[in-house]
Amino acid sequence: MPAPLTARQWVDLLHADYLARGKRESTWRDEYWKIYKRLPLSEPLTRETLHSLVLSSPVNTRSRVRFCMAIGVLARFAEIEYDPSPYRGSYNPKSVQPRDIPSDALIVESFATLKNPSWRWFFGMVAAYGLRPHEVFRLDLDLLQAGDPVCHVGDNTKTGFRRVWAYHPEWFEQFSLQSVNLPSIKLDRENRKLGESAAEYFHETARLPFPLYNLRHAWAIRATLYGLQDALASQQMGHSLEVHNRIYQKWIGRAAHQAAYDATLQNPLRPKPPSFPKQ
Repeated sequence: MPAPLTARQWVDLLHADYLARGKRESTWRDEYWKIYKRLPLSEPLTRETLHSLVLSSPVNTRSRVRFCMAIGVLARFAEIEYDPSPYRGSYNPKSVQPRDIPSDALIVESFATLKNPSWRWFFGMVAAYGLRPHEVFRLDLDLLQAGDPVCHVGDNTKTGFRRVWAYHPEWFEQFSLQSVNLPSIKLDRENRKLGESAAEYFHETARLPFPLYNLRHAWAIRATLYGLQDALASQQMGHSLEVHNRIYQKWIGRAAHQAAYDATLQNPLRPKPPSFPKQ
């Protein structure tokens, strides 16, 4: 009887099958390999090793959900009778506390306090276009330098090529975004690492009063106030309409709703109530 395949051999076979089905290498690294590399790769793949890896992730967290998903895929591929779904826990994105979304005034104030010119330009790009931090390093910079205010995100990003418009459009000039000044960091790294480097700089060095990624949430709210349709906003953000409605719109607070309400009242064609009968 031939020796059973090792965990590494099964993972390599799954990797080849994954790519053959047209899936992205970047997604494999971020969602699968990052978990599979924690297996005892030189040993046979068994139900026990899979289960141990699932239990090594924190319970009732997004991390546990991702572990169960990835391990379930590998178990089915290797035809191992193991279902990790009972161990997913009670994590639900809807139960996460609302993020502290910065106001436009705080965004402009924070931009003005940044000392490093290249990271200040980087901040302006994330704020104006709602980009994922790593995407700033994957743009068509020639078009920006030529004065095109439409941001072109490259196809070597998490969700591939797309175009994004600035909200507020005035920020293109106010933040001097045409004057491209990309931070000098090592670019031949995976997207996740690039994003982590940017987040670390703004948290540890620039001492930004809010997480860098919250600029992306602020863009989503701002686009809603401009009246951009959800389907178009989700495409510009590079995710599905379901994600847009389930995750991003829940950060819209009372101030945003009030602003939208006030805007509807300015419509000269809005419905009017009937005349009140005279006494």
